[in-house]
Amino acid sequence: MDHRSPYSVSSHYRPAPPPGHPPAPAPAPAGAPLPYGGYPAVGVTEAMAPASPQSRQVLVVGGSMLALAALVITPRLNQSQVQEVEPFTCMRQEQPKALVSRDQIKTLLATELQTPKATVQGFLKPPYCVLSPGKTEAGLPADREAYPLEFDPQTWLVVLYEGDRYAGYDFRFR
Repeated sequence: MDHRSPYSVSSHYRPAPPPGHPPAPAPAPAGAPLPYGGYPAVGVTEAMAPASPQSRQVLVVGGSMLALAALVITPRLNQSQVQEVEPFTCMRQEQPKALVSRDQIKTLLATELQTPKATVQGFLKPPYCVLSPGKTEAGLPADREAYPLEFDPQTWLVVLYEGDRYAGYDFRFR
């Protein structure tokens, strides 16, 4: 009498595919070259199947919501950049007709750092205005005075002072 197990013992047994799915590819014969760079071929699974139109719509809507959230959050992350733009407004106007000449700029360029503030203010004369406190390149707090250029009033020379010492200069292009 022949007794067979209800379970297949063959290593080549594959269950029938569910209805609506394509059949799995047959395994490569032993010794045959393997496709895909030496990796055995695997049957198509549901995860690899093409997305339905409904799932594509969900992905597009989800991606759009993610982009919108990024736009809403990003301005809050850049508050330090916004604060860097505002300090170029005058806190106190000193001399409304003050302009700095090319000769005064040449003298400033020849001035050593750490020169007393009074010496620098002596040849630059009173500033157009005093700006809000800023920082030097070293990150130290600095007082700032602005002088419009005589030959280009839209451009300002900004002189930095650390306490009572000259700490450098910058230009503000408007």
